[in-house]
Amino acid sequence: MSVRSEPAVARVLIADDQPDVLEALRLLLKAEGFSIESAGSPAAILEAVDGDDYDVVLMDLNYTRDTTSG
Repeated sequence: MSVRSEPAVARVLIADDQPDVLEALRLLLKAEGFSIESAGSPAAILEAVDGDDYDVVLMDLNYTRDTTSG
């Protein structure tokens, strides 16, 4: 007798400073069964990845000027 286990749900962090982009990606990925977290600033990204493990991070590389960036 074999026991079938449910596949693990991938955890995705979406990082973007545009709320409409965050929401669109969140809705799309959630509909596909992913567990979604979002971050709207570089500081929030650092806090999120410092506190949790994610399978995938989708990150905007063109943030508006922020005191925590480069």
